[in-house]
Amino acid sequence: MKVTVPPEGGKANKAVIELISKALKVPKSRIEIVRGETSRIKTLFIEGISEKDIKAKLGIEVSTTS
Repeated sequence: MKVTVPPEGGKANKAVIELISKALKVPKSRIEIVRGETSRIKTLFIEGISEKDIKAKLGIEVSTTS
């Protein structure tokens, strides 16, 4: 998965949220960038989906916090 939108005016961050939303079938309103808004590496909070489902749909490791 890759976002190619330029990081101007938050457009790239919006594109990241849209991409993750579509891939996980979760509403965009349930996804928040909690760290890395100006970085290529981002930490997301995704409400309403399990760690297992994220791993299955995206094939990536997931770190959870409580």
